[in-house]
Amino acid sequence: MGMGEPMLNLKSVLEAHRCLNKDVQIGQRMITISTVGVPNTIKKLASYKLQSTLAISLHAPNQKLRESIVPSAKSYPLEAIMKDCRDYFQETSRRVSFEYALLAGVNDQVEHAVELAELLHEWGRGHHVNLIPFNPIEGSDYQRPYKKAVLAFAAALESHKITTSIRQTRGLDASAACGQLRNEFQKSPLRIDSSTSSSESDIAVAS
Repeated sequence: MGMGEPMLNLKSVLEAHRCLNKDVQIGQRMITISTVGVPNTIKKLASYKLQSTLAISLHAPNQKLRESIVPSAKSYPLEAIMKDCRDYFQETSRRVSFEYALLAGVNDQVEHAVELAELLHEWGRGHHVNLIPFNPIEGSDYQRPYKKAVLAFAAALESHKITTSIRQTRGLDASAACGQLRNEFQKSPLRIDSSTSSSESDIAVAS
C-alpha cells in the first residue's frame, strides 16, 4: 500500500506475497493488496485463491464523482469494478475492503453514504468499507471533514447493514500522516552537495 499500483506488477507482488507468507511467516490473512483498480486484473488475482484481503480504492459511490477524484477511473467503470469484486468474493470467499477517503464537501455527505450502501448491496455480499478522513496537505484543494461528518457517514452506512471502520489517523500533528511525508519530500527533495566527489556521490545515492 502506497508503493505503487500492484496490479501493474502482479508477478512481483505475488513473489513478495509468497516471501512474506512463507519466509517471514506472516499469515495470508494479515496481508492486504491495495489497488485503485486496473481492468482485467482482479479476475487474474482471484485465480490464485489467496486468503489475503483485496482493498479497492473507491472514494466515490458513482462513476461521475469517482472520475473527478480518481483520474484513472475513466478506463475502469465502476460497474465493471463491482462485477469483478463480486466474482472475486465468489472465487475466494474473501470479502473485499473498499477504501473511501472522506473529502470535506466533496464525497462526505450522508446522501453519498446511502448511495454507497445501495451500490454495495446491488452487487451482493462480502464487503467492508474503511473510511479514511483526508489528511490536510499544503497546496491541496481538498480538506479534512469534521469529526461529526465522519461519524454521520459511518452511521449511515451501518444503518444500511454495511460493516464499516474508521481509520485512526496518526502523526497528523507532526505532518507525518498518510500523504503528508510524501508532500514534504516533494517540496524539498534530497540533494547531493555539489562539492561531493563523483565517487562519493555514487556511494551516497546507493545507500
